[in-house]
Amino acid sequence: MLIAAQLLAGLGLLFVGLKQMGSHLQQAMGRGVRRILQSATRSRLTGFLCGTLTGAVTQSSNAVTMIAANLVRGGVFTSRDAIPVVAGASVGTSVLVFIASVNLKVAVLYLVGLVGIAFHLRLDRRSGWREWMGVLLGLALLFLGLDFIKTAPKGLDLAAAAQMVGSLLTPTRGFLLGCLVAMITQSASTPTILAVAVVQAHVLGLGDGMWLVVGANLGSGLATLLSAGDLKGSARQLCLSAIQSKVVGCILVGFAAIAASQAGVNIDELLVRAGGADPAIALSLVFLTLQLAGALPVVLFANLTERLSARLSPETTEERLSRPRFIHEKAVRDPPTALDLVARETGRLVVRMPDLLPDLDQPDLDDRKARLAAWTGADAIAHTTERFLADLIDQGLTREDLDLALRAQAQVELVRALQDTLHELAVVVDAFRAPPPLIFNLSESLRAVLLVLSEAVPGETLELDFDDLAVLTADRSALLDKIRRDLAASCATGGDEVRNLMRATSLFERALWLVRRLSLALRPRTNEANRPDERSDTQALSGPVEDVV
Repeated sequence: MLIAAQLLAGLGLLFVGLKQMGSHLQQAMGRGVRRILQSATRSRLTGFLCGTLTGAVTQSSNAVTMIAANLVRGGVFTSRDAIPVVAGASVGTSVLVFIASVNLKVAVLYLVGLVGIAFHLRLDRRSGWREWMGVLLGLALLFLGLDFIKTAPKGLDLAAAAQMVGSLLTPTRGFLLGCLVAMITQSASTPTILAVAVVQAHVLGLGDGMWLVVGANLGSGLATLLSAGDLKGSARQLCLSAIQSKVVGCILVGFAAIAASQAGVNIDELLVRAGGADPAIALSLVFLTLQLAGALPVVLFANLTERLSARLSPETTEERLSRPRFIHEKAVRDPPTALDLVARETGRLVVRMPDLLPDLDQPDLDDRKARLAAWTGADAIAHTTERFLADLIDQGLTREDLDLALRAQAQVELVRALQDTLHELAVVVDAFRAPPPLIFNLSESLRAVLLVLSEAVPGETLELDFDDLAVLTADRSALLDKIRRDLAASCATGGDEVRNLMRATSLFERALWLVRRLSLALRPRTNEANRPDERSDTQALSGPVEDVV
């Protein structure tokens, strides 16, 4: 009973320690990890080293894969840039396995005592200390759990226990057991550390332990795919590239071990020599070899890895629509060209704006999912363009280029505001099963204004017909205020419907104002000398409001 209790306590301490250390590490280093990953696009080697570092810091290749997937979805870097990062993260997790193979019992006891005293002195309330104290506590619990697991079998007949385990645990069963434990714990290092402890207790042979570690490596790849959940497109491609890394490592190491056995090589003796007669170091080297054997081919053949992942998980419509057509990272080096590309990208966003509103004239052709994807893509491109302009301004531009860059920045901000307003209005319109006449008129008139705006951008060169747009976007506040007063006075159609109608009028008014602001912001500089003053502009726009509403 005591042996079973020690084993159970050891497992509990091990799992709690791993969870505690991993969660606090990610809290303490979350922003730092993202900063490291964002600098991983310089080369494949840089990406691999950044991935190794972040894997060592977080001790979770799954966490690094998910962070990288979110960065890819956010447009920070491409899936091809992220493949070396994901491959390197697995190599970084081997640090904990090597640490666990060293006997640090006395140091751990001191560590537990010091961490306990620090908590008693309430040092965890200090900013920046809490997470690192949690990391140290998790590490201490992990090593205590390992020590329990190592010492528990000493009350057994080790020779008989080893013989029984050896008869039950064939290479195939060891492989499947390691795969299952890794999928449950979502970690390859956890079953490997368990195997190290059991081998050190002389209950499990090195050969059987090796196959358990190989299975754990594959199981962690499958766990990554399971944790991907509903991820699609390029984000899921990274999970598939992580699985490719695990599979390649298992194939290379597994076939090498089988070939060595067929050639008459004793695997146990080979591992003992490799580990310097220390079985824990030998298994740690097996784990590291698995990670390197899978990561290096995936990094070297990143193009092939990306194509295979893309075939298994094609990019989504949102990703296709979220990809800028003109701006790219290297264009920042040439400011005049970069500013021209920004202008073309902005024009492309303007051309796509009518797609953000429902086509009530042809309801059978309207697709809400397509509209949502179009808005998501346009919003992502606008964000990317803003980051591109921020990087461009940081380059130290000439006065003229800086002026143009700031104008472009203001244009993109207006585009984003108008896109969000159109999306909100589309949501309100979709709330009606059968749009009332007011909703129909508001939506279709605004769609007509956007079509004029988009059709006046031939080739996305921003050659706008400003006079027509000025008339179409004239002040409608008096008419819209009257409509809102009438709606407030009559609630015969129901409270919710009236609120939606009033919200639609407000969004329509805001959208017209933003279109007007955008058209003025996009006015070519050659026309500035002919721009009418505010008074004449207002007088020119005082036509009948019923033309639009």
